[in-house]
Amino acid sequence: MKKFFIGILKALGYFGLYFGMQLFVSVLIAIYGSASLITKYIAGGQDLQNPVIMERYFDEMIRMILDSAMPTVVVSGILTVVTVFLIFIIRKKKPVQELSLNPFSGKIVVPIVLMGLSFNVLTGVFLSLIPVSEELMESYEISSSSVLGDNFFLMAVGTVIVAPLVEEIIFRGLAYTRMKKGMPALAAMVLSAALFGAAHGQLLWMLYTSVFGMVLVWVFERSGSLVPCILLHMGYNLCSVLLSFLPEEAPDFAGAVLILGALMVAVASTVWFCKITKRAV
Repeated sequence: MKKFFIGILKALGYFGLYFGMQLFVSVLIAIYGSASLITKYIAGGQDLQNPVIMERYFDEMIRMILDSAMPTVVVSGILTVVTVFLIFIIRKKKPVQELSLNPFSGKIVVPIVLMGLSFNVLTGVFLSLIPVSEELMESYEISSSSVLGDNFFLMAVGTVIVAPLVEEIIFRGLAYTRMKKGMPALAAMVLSAALFGAAHGQLLWMLYTSVFGMVLVWVFERSGSLVPCILLHMGYNLCSVLLSFLPEEAPDFAGAVLILGALMVAVASTVWFCKITKRAV
């Protein structure tokens, strides 16, 4: 029982580090943005006590906070990884070993990336089949658009590189492995996936990221390394970036072809991955 609580506390501690770093960076950005706006308004001779001016100020603040979503992800992610590595170095432990960044078969790379790309498309199909309210779907779309943002380079770096790296280190490399020391692997899988879902906040995100979190744990256990999980996660997020380039007015058959192709790729790449990892074991 002692190991159970220690595992839970360690997992929650790393989750707290991840969430706390995002909150810390968000607050700094909000303070800087607020100070900049106030300075601009004062320099322009505008009265901040005027209700109309104050309403404009709050509108600009909200817009600025939404636009800072991706910079927050990138900066907080980098700080989180650096902090984790420093913790292990200070404790005289090897970060590579502690994070399960073990060697793996290079043959895994292609099928694992294809799994990520195809799973993303199938997630979209799954979400389209769920009966949800217009308010919930609108909230999901706003959250998604705020993360993608207007700066393509920053979006690509944050979505495809930083977020997968940080989230896999926190939720699979640290939270899952620590919980598994004090409870059955299945329980650790479900709990770490629930934490992973909770970290995404929005209800629909929480739903499918929790399921994706369990898939990532399966890949972790199957491959014996965290690196394939990072690659799978990168492939998954890369698909979101690629899909953003598709025209909104695409013909109906194009969507059907995309879904069918994704289903075939998902099945083939998963079988491919299982065969490679079976031989590796």
